[in-house]
Amino acid sequence: MPNIVTSFFERMGLNAYVQGDYAKAEAWFRKLESREPDSLRVLRNLGVILLARGDAEGAESYLLREEAAYGPSFHRHAALADLAYARGRRDEAARRYSAALAEPEARSAPTLALIEARAGICRDEKAFSRSRDSLSRFAEGEEARGSGDLARAVALFDEAAALDPTAWPALNNAGTLLLNDLGDPEGAKAHFERALALSRAPQVARNLELAEGALERERYRSLKAAAEKAGKGGKPGKAGKRGPAADGGPGKAGGAGR
Repeated sequence: MPNIVTSFFERMGLNAYVQGDYAKAEAWFRKLESREPDSLRVLRNLGVILLARGDAEGAESYLLREEAAYGPSFHRHAALADLAYARGRRDEAARRYSAALAEPEARSAPTLALIEARAGICRDEKAFSRSRDSLSRFAEGEEARGSGDLARAVALFDEAAALDPTAWPALNNAGTLLLNDLGDPEGAKAHFERALALSRAPQVARNLELAEGALERERYRSLKAAAEKAGKGGKPGKAGKRGPAADGGPGKAGGAGR
């Protein structure tokens, strides 16, 4: 039964996951696992976190344990379908997506559009082949980001999303670079909106809020500058000391793994 300590571990792990800090999220859920190794919240969340960290084998182990212990469900079929999709197992992914869509919860699921799109990709050999090329572009984008070639990274992430229209992590990562590093909150907002429409991921929703906040600050500064210019009437005045800005600085958007 959950207690204050285990609930704290869970909350901290979920907060870290939403912020995109998957290593910290795993560390908190490992603490929880030491107290309740077979609980639903441990098996499900460690499976999802390990998948986000790129450990497909580890993720599959936890998700299959969850299914064995608690039975098939929409969420378990969907998670295992995503895992098979990421690992290139087309037939298995198609079977799992179909099983997920057959569950009653599917009609009201926030990720319904993503699951339907991926099920369609799995039925089309050429589309599935393009989705494999998308993974390669995504990896190249990560390399470009790591080397500091940020404009190229954005271009590669955009290519990944063009090859696989369900590649929401690519859209999120491009938006993150546009917002945090390239000074384009409008472009970032467009990327985050597309990613959120597919994933409904809390971290993407947070990134979209940050982009909207950055745009609001830009509008405020523009209005303030226009008002100051109008107030001066075009006449030069004495320079004064500059006080602190009225608006706070933006937070940092977080990236996503595949």
